[in-house]
Amino acid sequence: MFEYTGSGLEGIYLKNGYTIVESSYGQGVKIEDVEGLHRAIALDILRQKKPMTGHQFRFLRKEQDLVQEEAAALFRVDVQTIANWEKKGSYPVPGASDIAMRAWFSAYIHVNYGPVRVEPGTPADEGATFQHCQDKWVEAHAA
Repeated sequence: MFEYTGSGLEGIYLKNGYTIVESSYGQGVKIEDVEGLHRAIALDILRQKKPMTGHQFRFLRKEQDLVQEEAAALFRVDVQTIANWEKKGSYPVPGASDIAMRAWFSAYIHVNYGPVRVEPGTPADEGATFQHCQDKWVEAHAA
């Protein structure tokens, strides 16, 4: 398994869908369909029942190519508030902003890729393991 740190999140592991490669700079990793992986990570965040962390908020903001100023305008807060949420890392963002970001990102995904489905009983966990299966990234569940 490979710990994927390119998302800026902790605890993201890949079961497959990556290749260790040698380059002139040393050993590196090639990830299949990074955009699809990031979409799978984002959907995992949306489906979690616990409050979204500052790291997760930052990840979703960046996935939409929003700068902090744009996010501040959308959430009707000042830029420093967005920066503070994101700097606090593993601490949750305030409830209303958590819900608003989930709704905003769900709409973003819906417009670009289709409806977002959230299954009841989804476990709350910041980390996750993903696998590349049939040309798309999915969360890998323990057997």
